[in-house]
This record gives sequence, structure tokens and C-alpha cells, in this order.
Amino acid sequence: MVERLKEAIEKARAQRAQLLAGGPAAPAPAPPRPEGASAWTALQPIELSPGRLQRNRIITLDRSDPAHTTFDVLRSRILKAFQDRGWKRLAITSPTKGCGKTFVAVNLALSFARQPDLKTLLVDMDLRAPSVARALGLEMRSSMRDFLTGSLAPEAHLRRLGDNLALALGGARVGNAAELILEKRTATILAQTIDRMSPDIVIYDLPPMLVNDDAFAFLPQVDAVLLVAAAGETRAGQIAACERLFQDGTAFLGVVLNKVEERPDDAYAYGYGYGQDQG
Repeated sequence: MVERLKEAIEKARAQRAQLLAGGPAAPAPAPPRPEGASAWTALQPIELSPGRLQRNRIITLDRSDPAHTTFDVLRSRILKAFQDRGWKRLAITSPTKGCGKTFVAVNLALSFARQPDLKTLLVDMDLRAPSVARALGLEMRSSMRDFLTGSLAPEAHLRRLGDNLALALGGARVGNAAELILEKRTATILAQTIDRMSPDIVIYDLPPMLVNDDAFAFLPQVDAVLLVAAAGETRAGQIAACERLFQDGTAFLGVVLNKVEERPDDAYAYGYGYGQDQG
């Protein structure tokens, strides 16, 4: 099965390269859709409930929790690495469920969104168990399948928070997620959305690496990946297994250690660590 997955990934990488080089793509519907800044303003704006965010430990929007600085430091380091290499697409995943990858993805996206000169697109690609909308206290009626198959245009599916953050969220679970991820049309829709919206950084919340093959199948669509591990829960062998899956050409930024026990003399409830940059 691993060999078939690798063949599928190589095919997906080639298709993505063809798209980025101006190869065949799905025809754009008429009338022409807005692009760039006008595409952002055309998105439906949303407001978030501070109470819901606090209950879900989303701390980087109002910055009342001193732990938000941990995400700001992480943001700055990622931004430098991306700008140095010309990258745009970041995947956030974990070895197993319950490590807090969505918690990290959402807080990091909101930290990026506070930069007035950066536009960020957060995409929930955990199709079997979408949780970004729930973390933000939002209810989504549309499915990511509608967006990824082209049934809903990006302007109809995406939502906008403030001036700098766009959200591609799903409410319902998607069946046959791996097959949808590997479809050429999915890569086309994502590439066209990024081209039309022109974000400075795209953050994908992926499924756990070791639960199914969805995240592995999506790796050709990203420039780099960040792994979230849970202190006291994630085993070294699980991290090593993920690192082996990243060896086929995906830049591995390192490991973020989540669920670090807070000490009385330490204001930070969350920790982070970095492996050697392999990009």
C-alpha cells in the first residue's frame, strides 16, 4: 500500500507542478471573478464570540493570555523561513489524535492575521473530522467537498475575519477523503483559489499522520510541514515515524510541543521545540 501511495503522491506532485507552470486547468466560469484585494472584500465577513474563543483556548486574537507570545514567536520564525525560501503553503499535523494540531493551527493563523501587511488563508483539510469551525465557535452548513469539487465557488464558501484572514471551513464530515484529496480537480481548485485570493501564507490543518493516509496524500500540495506533539502522550517512535513519511521531499520545520504542564513560576502554558530544518 505504501508503494501505491508513493506513486499517487508523485503523480499529484507532477500535476501540481503542471498547474503552477500554467498547464491545463478547469475553465473559469463567467462572469470573471474578483481577484486579489477585491476578492477579499467580496468574502462574507464574520465575527467571533470572545467567550467561545476563551472556552476553546483560542488566545491569539485578544492576546489577554500571556501564552499568546509563544505563538507570536513561532509565527516570526515560520515567516522568516518562508520568506527566505519563497514558500507559501504550511501544513500543520500531528502523529495521532488529541495532540492539539487544530489548536495550534487556529492560534497561529490568528497571530499571522494581526500582521497588517500579511494576508492569511486557513484551510481545514481534516476532511473526516473538521474542527476549525468548532474551535472558532462557528457553524458551517456547507461541506469542504462542495468547495473542493467546484460546486461552490471560493467567494461563496470562504469567510473573512477582519481584513487579513480568510477561512475555508467545513461542517460535515467528508467520506472517501483520501480519494478526494488525490483528485486532480482538488489540486486545481486549491491552486486557483490561492491564485485568485493571493494570500501571503496558507495554513492547512491536516489530519493526523498515523491515523489514515489523508495527510500523507496531501503533502505534495504544501511547501513545509509542522508537527504538533502532546507532552507526556506522544511517543518518540511516533515522531520518528512521521519524520520518515516527510523524507520524500517535504520540508520538515520541526515539532511543536503542546500540552506542556504549566509551572507556578512560568507564565507560558504551551511549549514549542524545533527539529533541524530540512528545507
